[in-house]
Amino acid sequence: MEQVANMVVLTAGDNVGIAVRDIAANETARATEGGGIAAIEAIPQGHKIALAPVAAGDAIIRFSVPVGIATAAIPTGALVHIHNVRSRYLDNVEDHYE
Repeated sequence: MEQVANMVVLTAGDNVGIAVRDIAANETARATEGGGIAAIEAIPQGHKIALAPVAAGDAIIRFSVPVGIATAAIPTGALVHIHNVRSRYLDNVEDHYE
């Protein structure tokens, strides 16, 4: 039976995937290529899931762009969101206008 992708990984260097539908805790998050990872908590549609462990202070990379900094250690399969990431949005805006 063919497995249907429930997340997308935009580029090979990304450390997060994006859920294309709600992913339940303990469900396998699977992209179109490669294996899957077990979601350790519910991942809502459109949200990020850690593809590998991310240490506190490390960059969150999506589409080869650092979009945030981990404020706590994030294990593989965890929801990556405002409770464990500081956005780089304001940093990028300030850099652009300096």
